[in-house]
Amino acid sequence: ESRTDFHEAEVRASQRFGTAAIIVQVSLRYRLRAVDRVPTSHDLWWTFVRHDGRVVISADDGLGYAGGNSWQGPWDFGRLILERGPHSLVLGHPDHATALQQVRDAVEAAAPAVSAVWGTNWSQDVAVIVPSSATELTAQAGRSSDVTLQLAALALSDGRDPLTGTIYGQRLIVNPDALARLSAVGRQIVIRHEVTHIADAAATTDASPQWLVEGFAEYVANQNTGQPVRVAASELAADVRRGRVPAALPAPGDFATGGQAAQAYEGAWLACRLVAQRAGQAALVQLYRSVGASSQDASTALDDALRRILHEGTAQFTRQWRAYLIAQLRR
Repeated sequence: ESRTDFHEAEVRASQRFGTAAIIVQVSLRYRLRAVDRVPTSHDLWWTFVRHDGRVVISADDGLGYAGGNSWQGPWDFGRLILERGPHSLVLGHPDHATALQQVRDAVEAAAPAVSAVWGTNWSQDVAVIVPSSATELTAQAGRSSDVTLQLAALALSDGRDPLTGTIYGQRLIVNPDALARLSAVGRQIVIRHEVTHIADAAATTDASPQWLVEGFAEYVANQNTGQPVRVAASELAADVRRGRVPAALPAPGDFATGGQAAQAYEGAWLACRLVAQRAGQAALVQLYRSVGASSQDASTALDDALRRILHEGTAQFTRQWRAYLIAQLRR
C-alpha cells in the first residue's frame, strides 16, 4: 500500500469530511479456494481521516474522478450464497437463488463438452458471478467494458503472468435476466461459448485473430445442438441468399455489439467448421494452438499455420470459406 500523490483529491476529501484526509492505494490479493490456481489482485483507494482520536476509513472512492475507482467484489453488493459443482463455483445473492442453480447446471454440462474438443489440459473449474443489478454487472465486468444488459454472459480475467503465461482471476459473469430470455439451446450455446474462452485463454495471444478466437468458441458451443447450419447462421444465411457474401474473414471491429456482429460470429464459426470438416477437429485445435504460440505477427502466424495444416495460405482459405458459405447457406 502507498499514499497517492493526488493532492487535489485529498483536498476535496478534507473538505467533504471536514477534517484532514489522506488517500492510500491498497492492493487486495485473494484467491477462490479450489478454483484459482494463483491469487489475483485489485486496487482499492481508501480515504483515511481522524475521528474521535482514531484513524478510520471514511470512503473507498476518493479518486473516482481521476480514474482511481476502487474495485468491488460480489460481496460488496450484499449477502452471498453459492452453488458448488464438480466443475463450478457460482456466487450470487439470495434474490437469484434459482438462477444460481440453473447456471451451475449449465456450467456443469458445458465443462465436459468443452474438454471433449479442447482437451483436459485446463483447470476445468469455472468461477461464476451472478450479479443482481446493472450496477453490480458493470462493476464485475469492469467499468471500461462495453457490457450491456442484453449480454447474457461474459468470460474475463484479470491478466496473464508475463513469466509463466498463467491466466489469473478468470471469471464467468452471467446476467440472469438476459440468460432467462434465451431458449434452452440458446443458454447452452452461450455458456459453452464463454467456458471455451476460459479453457483456451492460455493459448490465446495477440497473434490469435479474432475470427479464430470467436469462431472456435462458437464451434464448440454449436456441437451436438441439432440445429441445421442455416438456422444457427440465420443472419448470415439471409445475407448470402441476397447475394451479399463477405469478401474477407471477419475483422475485429465486425464483432462489436450491433451492426453485423451476428454475421461476424456466424462467419467465424463456419470458418472453423470448414477447417474441422477438411482436416479434422484435432487439426482445428492444432491451428488454434499453433497461431497463439507463434512469435510472428498475427497475419504471418495465421498464414504459416494454415499452410502447415491445410496446405494453403490465408488468401486461398478465404476463397474456400466464401465458397463454403454459399454452399451451406444459399439453399
